[in-house]
Amino acid sequence: MAEQAQESRVSNPHTDYERSDIALVPIALIALGLVLLLGIAPLVIRAGFPSSARDVDRHLAVLPPAPRLQIDPRADLARYLTREQRLLDSYGWVDRAHAIARIPIGEAMRRAAQTGIAGFPRAGPGARVPEQVQGPAQGTQRP
Repeated sequence: MAEQAQESRVSNPHTDYERSDIALVPIALIALGLVLLLGIAPLVIRAGFPSSARDVDRHLAVLPPAPRLQIDPRADLARYLTREQRLLDSYGWVDRAHAIARIPIGEAMRRAAQTGIAGFPRAGPGARVPEQVQGPAQGTQRP
């Protein structure tokens, strides 16, 4: 029965397969070269830069400005936001020498909505100014 299976197998002498996939000697030499490079490179770098090992243990000589420790982050954030909101809602000088002033953000938005911005397309004649843009003196301001 085994003889019949061998006889029924078709033999094609013009087809073949690759007998060896790749030469192992060049791969082994490349791997050995990489291992040597990775083993020798740190030694060469250490010999070339002898003071770099001592540099790692240095302590910070200049202290950062105070406060160096944030005790209460929530209170700090609340103070910061209050200060920024006060700046947004008040009049003041940005640069008095050059006559640059600051106006409340609501007032600035109302003026920009009424007069427009130079070079920016304007709304049509029947356009309505939203309540959020109107200042506190003209209407209620939504949160």
